[in-house]
Amino acid sequence: MSLHKPRAFPCRAPHNLIIKKYSWLVPPLEVRVGVIGCGWFGSAHARVYRAIGDARLVAVADKDENAARRLAEYYHVNYYTSVEGMIRKESLDAVSVVVTPQHLFEVTKEALELGVSVLTEKPIVTSRNELSLLSSLVKKGGIFMPGFIELFNPAVVKLKELLRDEIIGSISSISSRRAGRLPKKILGWKIGVILDLGIHEAYVHRYLMDEDPLDSLSYTARLLNDGEGEDLAILISSYPSNVIAIIEANWLTTAGIRSMTITGEDGSISLDYADQFIRVEKGDHSLIPRLRKEEPLYKELSHFIESIKGGKDPVVGFEFAEDVLNNIFNAMDRRVVPK
Repeated sequence: MSLHKPRAFPCRAPHNLIIKKYSWLVPPLEVRVGVIGCGWFGSAHARVYRAIGDARLVAVADKDENAARRLAEYYHVNYYTSVEGMIRKESLDAVSVVVTPQHLFEVTKEALELGVSVLTEKPIVTSRNELSLLSSLVKKGGIFMPGFIELFNPAVVKLKELLRDEIIGSISSISSRRAGRLPKKILGWKIGVILDLGIHEAYVHRYLMDEDPLDSLSYTARLLNDGEGEDLAILISSYPSNVIAIIEANWLTTAGIRSMTITGEDGSISLDYADQFIRVEKGDHSLIPRLRKEEPLYKELSHFIESIKGGKDPVVGFEFAEDVLNNIFNAMDRRVVPK
């Protein structure tokens, strides 16, 4: 493995000596980052980190050595099959955890215990027990950020502004659809479509409503998937503000769907996540807000790096993720399965 130079700090001690005892008080000029998980989305994280000026991608890791080697060679960085080995040898400041869902918690736990800041991709955990254990780890210190990418989608940010301005008056319902054909069972995923796709809509609903639901339940089915989880799910939640929210998620459709419709007393708003498009319908006229399209992953990882440099908690932190996941687990606990 190649050697690297010590990290630079924005101020230096007399005679250009860095007093290591207090170096943690001053954030690094450049955040040294590693990516854990070298699949297609781990590769996307690596690509984006290379494009962020304040970040330096220095290494990648995967239990599949061939996958790690391929990605490392593409970006001319070091690779590892050991998370601890990468973090210690490369003196990392932060990592992205982008592994299969059933391994997210154990890898996140290891990284946090090694003292680095961590961004963990959704669903972060797959059980209440893992969520409780992660809560204890995060409270001990270190920056933790959930990979809730759609919260950095310009269309979602704009939608929040429109609702705050009450452009369609008091809202009565939110209906979301998210679907895809990716065969998770081939990838060895041990979760269902709720924690894969439905979670995106769950955290967006929580962000838009700014309150937890009073009650939630789910209807699920396994139609084509012979794995461990459902491939069709409908989640229904009621909120204190008298809003009913519905999430439909499935792995059955031939084309990807990522959409939302919000109904209010004075009109409705429709959103397309992929196209970053919003349409407001009010009576006999419509409004299409002008949006500047930006890559949500770039905005998300840039915010993660900014949080580390500034020593501040990210706008999307663990407590928010904990609320979202508890809401999902509540709905899954009240699961109705057709006979």
